[in-house]
Amino acid sequence: MVMNYLKHKFYNLLTTIIVLFIFVLSGAIFLTFLGFGLYGLSRILIYFRLGDFTYNRSMYDNLLYYGSYIIFGYFIVFAVENLMDYFRKMLPENAYFRGATFHLISYMVATTLFYFIIHLNYVYINIDFWVIMVII
Repeated sequence: MVMNYLKHKFYNLLTTIIVLFIFVLSGAIFLTFLGFGLYGLSRILIYFRLGDFTYNRSMYDNLLYYGSYIIFGYFIVFAVENLMDYFRKMLPENAYFRGATFHLISYMVATTLFYFIIHLNYVYINIDFWVIMVII
């Protein structure tokens, strides 16, 4: 009885470790692709003189500075999308919360909040508002 219990416990532990490994590996691959994509985007913005990135310290300082910019931006977009979905569920008959109008309002609110709450506080990243609107 005890051996049977330990056998099932080991099997469950092994399954959990395998699932966790797959989750961590896929997350690392996603973050790597995201990093390369954003690096490429920044090179394109610099090449066409649409953006200027002047914060250049150590690798970890750069990672923290630019990474926090991206994470805060994702948080703003996530918060606006959830809030707009909440409003849509609370007011289903409202014309502003249907179709393309709903998505346009969500897009404008998210972009404007990102620009005024996040972007203006990062003085070493200079990108015009219209460029941010095209990127988002």
